[in-house]
Amino acid sequence: MAKKPYGEHWKDIKGYRVIEGNDVYHHYFGGQDCDLPVCKLCGEKMHLIFCFDLKDERLSEIKTEKLNTLPLVSCLNCSMVWETQYFQLSNGGKSIQVISQENTEEWIQDEEDRLPVPLPKTNVKLIEMKAEDIPINEDNYDTAFDLFGSEYLCRLLGAPLYNEVPEELECPICNQEMKYIATVTQDFGERELISVVDFQLGEMNIYFHLCKDCLVIKSHIKGT
Repeated sequence: MAKKPYGEHWKDIKGYRVIEGNDVYHHYFGGQDCDLPVCKLCGEKMHLIFCFDLKDERLSEIKTEKLNTLPLVSCLNCSMVWETQYFQLSNGGKSIQVISQENTEEWIQDEEDRLPVPLPKTNVKLIEMKAEDIPINEDNYDTAFDLFGSEYLCRLLGAPLYNEVPEELECPICNQEMKYIATVTQDFGERELISVVDFQLGEMNIYFHLCKDCLVIKSHIKGT
């Protein structure tokens, strides 16, 4: 039986909405500040979606001696994003290499509908989640899903909005359970949540998990 994707235990765990704007720390959307892998299906470099400055004390639970920045990466123009991917971080988080990808389909977005590579860069800031963002019960869970993508595009730390709690979260290197770090969705709102690009992914959420010991990031998607 699948675990419930909500509960009172999330109430006291801080998480953040990520929205466009300036922060004291260098958090940003897009750009090409990292050494990114080339997508083996598209033939272009993958997208740096968000990148977070781990000097920010609010992100201390992610910070390690070997990690200064946290990049969220995938190729958003093809089916590579649809299934599980594992990435190895190095050089403080500035270099990303593919460990493995579970791609079973070969679909590439029509050229006129593709997101630019790289994504245009803009600064983002962290805002502490509101009570209605935290899925402590079924009503809050539904409300949080409605707000995600209509008021903001990324949830950082705190409570994940799972359809169901994933079972396979072991690091491929050390086999320890990986930590949930973020979810990215597309812009469903009537106003532009990111002004520099029309950020359309299709109706899916991209979940990211991290193994701090091995500096491995996992990405996988669920439909909204």
